[in-house]
Amino acid sequence: MIQSISSSWLSEYSSAVAAGICAILVFFGWLCLHLNLIGPAFILLAIAYLVGGYESTQAGLTTLWEEKELDVDLLMIVAALGAAILGLWDSNYYLIIDGAVLILIFAISGALEQIAMAKTDRNIRSLMAMTPDTARLITGDREKEVPIKQLQIGDTVLVKPGELIPIDGLIMEGNSPINQAPITGESLPVDKTIGEEVFAGTLNGAGVLRLKVETPPESRLIERVIRLVEKAQNESPPSQQFIEGFERGYAKIIVILGLIFGILPPFFWGWTWETTIYRALIFLVVASPCALMASIMPALLSGIANGAKQGILFKNGARLEMIGRIRAIAFDKTGTLTLGKLQVV
Repeated sequence: MIQSISSSWLSEYSSAVAAGICAILVFFGWLCLHLNLIGPAFILLAIAYLVGGYESTQAGLTTLWEEKELDVDLLMIVAALGAAILGLWDSNYYLIIDGAVLILIFAISGALEQIAMAKTDRNIRSLMAMTPDTARLITGDREKEVPIKQLQIGDTVLVKPGELIPIDGLIMEGNSPINQAPITGESLPVDKTIGEEVFAGTLNGAGVLRLKVETPPESRLIERVIRLVEKAQNESPPSQQFIEGFERGYAKIIVILGLIFGILPPFFWGWTWETTIYRALIFLVVASPCALMASIMPALLSGIANGAKQGILFKNGARLEMIGRIRAIAFDKTGTLTLGKLQVV
């Protein structure tokens, strides 16, 4: 059991673990350089490059191989390796630290995105836990507990007091106060009677209800909410779409300019090949836009995850981005905005 939990935790936070290890290695590599321990510093920084840059290298090479496109991940790796080469070339070993920090920034960005995604996944699982896996199906005079997926439109389901309602349906018999806070946000239970609609995931009060299944299990309101949250994870807001489009073109431009700077100067300006390659590598290091490319999605995913934790479900990242520009909100009711939490006073 412990081994299962630890392996699941490692897979869920692999990027965060890699970023943490990379940060520790970079710090101790810098410390060794500061103490003039060159050999240990090289070993620590080499491992930092491997640990922190593995995912970006894999992503960049996959994009290059499958989509025949250059992206900023590959550009960042080239820039980091260029910094390492410059450091060895010029005996300025602190440049190797600069390359490691470049990799670390991208590793931290990937870790933040993974943590935010994991939070959202947990919140989606908690939404799914709001509905029972089984329901009491009534056939004639018999009551049988069956999996939700086996229910069909028109079936009759029995819900006892204090139970979660398993399906979206109409009340055929009985009446009861229903706590609909998980679905509608209403702070007080709503009295429901024959002919009225109830939703899966809401809590039955003191009455016994017989419900008629109105929608297939996969079309329940709570299922649609879950799909909206999942969709929000995968949809990029306009700012991220712009950045992603920009980074492809930017990476191509920088690589082309790097090749130009690394080939033409000896023929036109009489530079030595050593000076030319050195300056071309400097250009690649300086031109890597790591902070810009890592700035959008981690923040938005964190916002979506935190919203889900607070009971706020965003349709997609674009809606969350739009809310950031809101300056005023008008409500059509007064005195009804509550926390949705009952108190004894």
